[in-house]
Amino acid sequence: MACRRVGNLVCARGLLTQVAASRGGWDHGPRARLELASLDLASTEPTEIAGAHRALASLIEDAPDSGPARGALRLRLRALDATDPTRSTAIAWLDALAANPRIRRSILIESVLAERAMHVEATGDRTAAEASWLAVVEQVPYPANSHWDDGHLALARLQRAAGRPRDALATLDRMLAVREGSWGNGSYAAPGFDDGALLQAEILRDDLRDPSAAADAYHRVYAEHPTSLRRDDALWEEAALRRGSDPARACRLWRVLAEEYPCRRFAARARAALAGCAGGAAGSRMCEESRR
Repeated sequence: MACRRVGNLVCARGLLTQVAASRGGWDHGPRARLELASLDLASTEPTEIAGAHRALASLIEDAPDSGPARGALRLRLRALDATDPTRSTAIAWLDALAANPRIRRSILIESVLAERAMHVEATGDRTAAEASWLAVVEQVPYPANSHWDDGHLALARLQRAAGRPRDALATLDRMLAVREGSWGNGSYAAPGFDDGALLQAEILRDDLRDPSAAADAYHRVYAEHPTSLRRDDALWEEAALRRGSDPARACRLWRVLAEEYPCRRFAARARAALAGCAGGAAGSRMCEESRR
């Protein structure tokens, strides 16, 4: 009833203020502070917007190891970018955070460094962007670094664009070197590991013109990344590279594509390619989608 009398927004603000001031467990206080700052940031009053910026910066410095600190970082960066599309204001703030000893000792540092690299890259300065992404992968080791995979991928793409494919391959090798098998199914793998393995194969094929090494690299995507959704892409590219030098192996790859991935986009093309192979068409396993 009290909330109805004063209005829902005012009531919510009051409750959030109480929680923000509390010293309860978990991260309820920081979450309430983040919500309050978000409300003020959406205001049309300059004083409330300025207060929201101060509140977000204060939350980050007070509780850098909390989940809400990451949200506060993203929220304030979005607001800074909206008022300064050159990214210079945001980059200056990120530089200050990266120099703060408390931030450097916290888990937030990886996000600060990654956001800085993304902002620098958005300015178009590729040399500075490369240095920034290098800092992301060098200053926070794996597995503590949740940007290990996307940091190396961004760095490798910049090196490739700069005409240094061998540097890009070395970067991707370092990314994938930490990958290890698990005791159960799959592996301890970051989400971008299969993208990195595919990029290696692409560089070997298109930049270094080494079809044999590229074919082997494509096969590793299929063999070493069992949870990847790109395994059939890798098999198709491998078969295309082996077709001229080892047609029997290409036929085996097309058969795997047709039989293991009957509903995927390369299945029909693989079945057509098998017409010219010994043994003819693939088995008659029906695509599950065709039964519906």
